[in-house]
Parts: sequence; C-alpha cells; structure tokens
Amino acid sequence: MSDVIGPGFHWFDFQVLIRDLDPQAHVANHVYVAYLSEARSRLLARFEGGEETLRPSVVAEVRCRYLDPLGPRENFRVGVRVARVGRTSIGFEYEMNAADRPVARGDSVEVLVDAATRRPRPIPSGLRAKLVAAAGS
Repeated sequence: MSDVIGPGFHWFDFQVLIRDLDPQAHVANHVYVAYLSEARSRLLARFEGGEETLRPSVVAEVRCRYLDPLGPRENFRVGVRVARVGRTSIGFEYEMNAADRPVARGDSVEVLVDAATRRPRPIPSGLRAKLVAAAGS
C-alpha cells in the first residue's frame, strides 16, 4: 500500500520482524538500509513497464541517519521521493516514522548501467519525464 503525502513522498508500511533484531534486541543498522532499499524498490516498480527500463542499475551511495530506535514488532512507515534526476542517476530522499516520531532519515543515489559494459547509461527520455514529474521539478 502507498499514499502520496506531503512534498512528493510515497509512504510504504512495514513492521519490524524478529529476524531484523540483533542479539541485543535492537534493529541492526544494516536493516534500516534494507527498509530504505525496499521502499525505493516499491516506488521504482511504478516506473517500470514497456521498453524503457531503469534496470539494470546499481546503488552508488546510501546514507542513513538514525534518530530513534525501532522496537520488536513495531509498525512504521518509510517515505521515499525522487529528489534529483541526473543524466545517468537518480537521487532519493527518505523519511522513516513510527507512530508520531521520526526514526531515521536518509538519501541514496542509483545509477543506471549498461548490462554488457556495466558502465553508466543515460536515463531513457520517457522515464526521465516521469521521474522529473515525480520529483516535482
């Protein structure tokens, strides 16, 4: 499920699973990044289809700022938006909220690559237009 709320964020619901916890019953740091990645994947699925595709692509950079811990089985939402559309890359911003508190914020850059050479490739023009519209540019 997803709703568009506020300035271009698309929100996706999650729940902390027991497998997401480290031995001290904290959500492990890399799991927060996995939540961001899953939200980005759900958003990008909306742009797929037809002959123009965002795949293959690679994540060139990801950052996550931890603000407040999540607890076992806690429900939370991850908001993701297209923040920037470059020639070969897309920048994303994230907000992670549980109940009435911010949990984390992040950003990432995804680069489209040529399947054969693994070198950056331009974003197809039709997809570029959709991404720019999603970014509010």
